Amino acid sequence: MQRRSFLALLAGLPMIVRAQATLDDLQAEARRRTGIFLAQVNKMASDQPAATYFNAADPVFGAQKAKRTVLVFTDFNCPYCRKIDATLQQVAREGEVRFVLKWQAIMADSSAAAANYAMHVWRTARPQYPDIHAALMQAPLPITQQAMRDIARHSKTEHLLDLTEPEALAASVDLGKQLRIFATPSMLIGNRIISGMTDAATLKSTIKQWPSGG
Repeated sequence: MQRRSFLALLAGLPMIVRAQATLDDLQAEARRRTGIFLAQVNKMASDQPAATYFNAADPVFGAQKAKRTVLVFTDFNCPYCRKIDATLQQVAREGEVRFVLKWQAIMADSSAAAANYAMHVWRTARPQYPDIHAALMQAPLPITQQAMRDIARHSKTEHLLDLTEPEALAASVDLGKQLRIFATPSMLIGNRIISGMTDAATLKSTIKQWPSGG
């Protein structure tokens, strides 16, 4: 058990219970509460409407008619999101899965602005999206307003900067909170949430464990 989880459990128990409980008792209670938490998250994941997976405003890697759809909670300012980005695109090119990017705004003040810009590019200048996505993923961290302006000037998309935040961005952030997404990158595969780095082979294996058609 992680020390952080164990300490969180201790803080949530009455003092008299902590004084009388053994370490095994506390660990068992932690496992029980973890099971309840995971069951709640799994139910929320299973209850997501189809629109969550097929919102035209969300950038996507992969074919529209792919057998499976995976939600990716990501952030332009997250160094690990940058590392896994190429893996997602590699797996998507094989045609079995599409990855829907659900932008979060947790890594830096500019995360929301970068996602806002990218989503407007996806909506109105889609042929340019791959290059602009790559440029944002490669910009020095944290991404600055000047860096975004340089990318926009180079791609002639300056008119897409500083626009009103699309509803889909707020919805993505809210979905991350609902599913208890505390770190990026995280992925919702079926009703299972996985976080952190993974390689292409492991990712494909995990996705294949989830029946197609879901």
